[in-house]
Amino acid sequence: MAAEKSLRRHIFEIIEIGAGGHLVGRSFDAFMIILILLNVCAVALETVGPIGQKYSHEFLYFEIVSLSIFTVEYMLRIWTCVEYRPDPDAGGKANFRSRFIFSPLMVIDFIAIAPTIVFSFFGFDLRFLRLFRFLRLFKLMRYSPALSSLGKVFLAERRALIATLIIMLGLALFSSSVMYYLERVAQPEAFGSIPSAMWWAFATLTTIGYGDVVPVTTWGKIFGAAIMIMGVGVYALPIGIVASGFANEIHRRDFVIRWGLVANVPLFNGLDANLINTIAKRLRSQVAESGKLIAYEGERADKLFLIVSGSVRRRDEEGEIYLKKGAFFGAKSLMERTTFHANYVVASKAQLLVLEAADFHHLLDHYPSLKDRIDETYARVSKEDFGQTEVEELDL
Repeated sequence: MAAEKSLRRHIFEIIEIGAGGHLVGRSFDAFMIILILLNVCAVALETVGPIGQKYSHEFLYFEIVSLSIFTVEYMLRIWTCVEYRPDPDAGGKANFRSRFIFSPLMVIDFIAIAPTIVFSFFGFDLRFLRLFRFLRLFKLMRYSPALSSLGKVFLAERRALIATLIIMLGLALFSSSVMYYLERVAQPEAFGSIPSAMWWAFATLTTIGYGDVVPVTTWGKIFGAAIMIMGVGVYALPIGIVASGFANEIHRRDFVIRWGLVANVPLFNGLDANLINTIAKRLRSQVAESGKLIAYEGERADKLFLIVSGSVRRRDEEGEIYLKKGAFFGAKSLMERTTFHANYVVASKAQLLVLEAADFHHLLDHYPSLKDRIDETYARVSKEDFGQTEVEELDL
């Protein structure tokens, strides 16, 4: 039983935590993304006559292998989903799994595999299932934060989007009705009824303008020009709503992540939540590759650097030392308004939080507690111009 619990937890970390976990999890995510994209490409290539005929067996084998992998993944997600709970071995597993199966992402996973499996047993021509196989592309939402954020935007802005849809449909109905009365005599085939005229209305309002149906009467052309102008504004509404909501969602997600990083930095640990909030707004994230020179001795100090992950090598005439997660440097030089006293080179790929000099001095002026915290940190460390948490005997 203990071995089963350990295996279930291990698989859960791989397929659910994924890129946020260990190397195997990141490799699994990369493999699934590539497999999904290859499936979409295979569906498209099968429709190309010569390719589809020549490699029909290869496409079939690839579909069988892909379907098997997706099915196993789906079953493993159902088996391991109880690990989401604080106590995975508590009662109520069946109810929890039932709710999990009907979650949006699991429904997408089911649609990606179920039609092919079900209809295969009935001997149907599987070519019409290509449409369902294209839905596997939506599985990327599980591995792409951007696609997930876009889904949240549609959900959050659903009322506004529905309202704009009603406005657009109403305008289309109105314009097709007016054009029906203006053009029905001159063009009975194209504008002989309101439903027929709606094709022109949608093509014009969306600014596509196929040109297959156009007004020929004077009043029809005048009204058509007015509808064109209105269409530009009306059909820009949903685009603006989605773009604005997506930008806000990305900024909100980035801020939450940045806030969490700041709160866990030892220098800021325990500070007032409002102060952490203020600091998080002013920090920007930076990823530095191994070997990059971040700051050099004698350079004017204009930034404070905090190490979120990775390590940075500090080197001066007295030797070198490695700064790891939670360490910071540049604060003392900023406070003294002088230059860096050492060279700082990335030892292993590092994620840094950077605070500009102007923001740093603004925070010190308005929040004395932060200045006291920095002074206290340097009082514990004999080294000049940096603080550290995981280096040798020094522990802050």
